Amino acid sequence: MIDSRLLHVFSVVAEELHFGRAAQRLHISQPPLSQSIRKLEEALGARLLIRSTRSVRLTAAGAELHRRVRQLSADSEAMVRAVQQTAKGEVGHLVIGLTPSAAYSNLSEVLYEFRRRYPTVSLDLREMNSNAMPEALHLRQLDLALLRPPFADPDLAPLRVYDEPMLVAMRKDHPLARKRWVTMNQVLDHDLIGYSRHNSRYFSQIQQLMTGAVHTGAVQTGAVQTGLGQPGAGQKPPRIVMESMIPTILTLVEAGFGLALVPAALSRMRTDTLVYAGVRGPGAMRAELLAARQPSSVNPAIDRFIAIMQAVGTHGGRRGTPGLGR
Repeated sequence: MIDSRLLHVFSVVAEELHFGRAAQRLHISQPPLSQSIRKLEEALGARLLIRSTRSVRLTAAGAELHRRVRQLSADSEAMVRAVQQTAKGEVGHLVIGLTPSAAYSNLSEVLYEFRRRYPTVSLDLREMNSNAMPEALHLRQLDLALLRPPFADPDLAPLRVYDEPMLVAMRKDHPLARKRWVTMNQVLDHDLIGYSRHNSRYFSQIQQLMTGAVHTGAVQTGAVQTGLGQPGAGQKPPRIVMESMIPTILTLVEAGFGLALVPAALSRMRTDTLVYAGVRGPGAMRAELLAARQPSSVNPAIDRFIAIMQAVGTHGGRRGTPGLGR
């Protein structure tokens, strides 16, 4: 292994091609400088400099060594910058699991802002169901997961990063289409398209809570618990005509099969044929999106991404404002 101090001395001499000036730059006298050059030549088994009373020239071996020393110096500086940037979350790699419905949140704005601020962090986005994400996090296949509340294990440090009101989607020619706001009592007078319990467990549970709250008088938040919202004795159950999932559910609404309870982000879709009304009173709810991580993960880009999600806005839909499309 070549002593890095000898390489530094040689580099200065190769730049100056003058022992006197090189000695001044190194703050040493010429004899120890000459001794260092001899030690380096002995270690390499090659003559590096041709020195006369009038000039100093590099040999072919010296020129090659000078080129490589400069490259080593540049690589060393780049290494330091890369390590410092990685420690700050400004460079590196981030693998994010996305529940399919997250695509209709503020995700596109978050991704744009993250890539603008941290262009040297590569993103690997993997669409997957929320129920598969906890295991993927534990197996370190994901750095971060954007998933729905029922699947976020407490040990994954779930953090709410987005929420939005649930709206009622309907055709423009529906009897309720003129209303900006409706109650769940009004919704239950009409056919309703439900969510698949297998493919859309979270929204299926939200729908149960919203329709069940009509009878209990409760106003629910975004929290979902299995078994809530079921109609009891003497209660009028919702008229679920079929089950679907996002975004196909809007196709069925457009086809006239019934109304659908959808997150506000979907109100930007199919506005030529559909309108969206806000829900007031018992049953009004907000859908939540959580960010979960492997607790022992040391990837600082995770914190950078979450910070941008929070900065872009925790609330996806403005409170007190129904959907678009009017």
